[in-house]
Amino acid sequence: MTDTSNDDAEKMKLAFEQFMLSGGKNNNNNKNSQEKNSNEEASTPQSTSSKSKKKKKKKRQSTGATPNKVVSTPPPTIKQPSPQQQPTTTTPNPKIKKRYYQLLRSFNDKVKHTWMDIDEQLLSVLQNIVSIRGRVPLEWKVLSQATRYHQATVVEDSPEQEEEFDDYNGNEDDWKSYGHQETSSQSFSHHLRIDDIQLALSHDLEQHEKMLTGLRSLTSNMAECHDALGRIVDNLWQFHFEVENNEGMMNKDERLEHIVTCVTSLYQMLSMELYRKQNMIPMVIDSTKDEILGMNELGKGHDVGTKKSQTLVRECCKSWKRSSSDEELLLSVMKLGES
Repeated sequence: MTDTSNDDAEKMKLAFEQFMLSGGKNNNNNKNSQEKNSNEEASTPQSTSSKSKKKKKKKRQSTGATPNKVVSTPPPTIKQPSPQQQPTTTTPNPKIKKRYYQLLRSFNDKVKHTWMDIDEQLLSVLQNIVSIRGRVPLEWKVLSQATRYHQATVVEDSPEQEEEFDDYNGNEDDWKSYGHQETSSQSFSHHLRIDDIQLALSHDLEQHEKMLTGLRSLTSNMAECHDALGRIVDNLWQFHFEVENNEGMMNKDERLEHIVTCVTSLYQMLSMELYRKQNMIPMVIDSTKDEILGMNELGKGHDVGTKKSQTLVRECCKSWKRSSSDEELLLSVMKLGES
């Protein structure tokens, strides 16, 4: 009886193990298989128990491995561009960049080879006007003195003057400029021909008129050059707006923005310079009066007669150059076009 009870208990245990391993499925099949193989299972209980233990271990390992895999795998993240790939996203189209630099170089060439050349020529003309206005009063004064001396000599050569010369009482004024070491400022006029003095005076007056004509033409050329610069700046801004509308705000390049800003700042500076110098030129032209000849102040020195005209042009020459900050801006934009 004890043997049968032990067999029944062992069968129940094996049936429960198979039920647990199978998950409660196919109960009928399990019962049939248990009845058919009861003798074989009873003969080898240890082998079946060891196999079931191995299956349990395998299942436990398999079920325990799945959470480890889930923990080890990181959550999906959005790929961010590496630092090497960032410039590719912000770098614009090469054709667009080339167009920016083409407009910059055309602007710089116009400023360097046209605007600046005209500016230097205007300063040179003003300096020549200062020199001419310094010579003309002196020539006019020498001409008037030579004319008076010539008239006096003609009178002295008359017969009446010869009789007076016999009764000479020793007046020192009649012997001026006859000494070897003459210190009088009027002595050189006695030895110059009136035709030569008139020729020098007329030449300087003609040069003065040419200088004034040059001022007008150069000022007009500078205004035309500035209009051309304005058209280039307009084209640059129009192209810049088109690029912003087409490319969007994500593909902006700070270097291209810097080009637009520098060109605009330089154009504004040149506009102020043109306005300032256009106000100087009419003042120089309007100061052309008889005062440059010194006729109103004859006998008081030629500097007094040219105080208003010559000094005005000299002051214009001193204030003609640009300030240091404007010069730095000009040089920075010129270097920007060379890079």
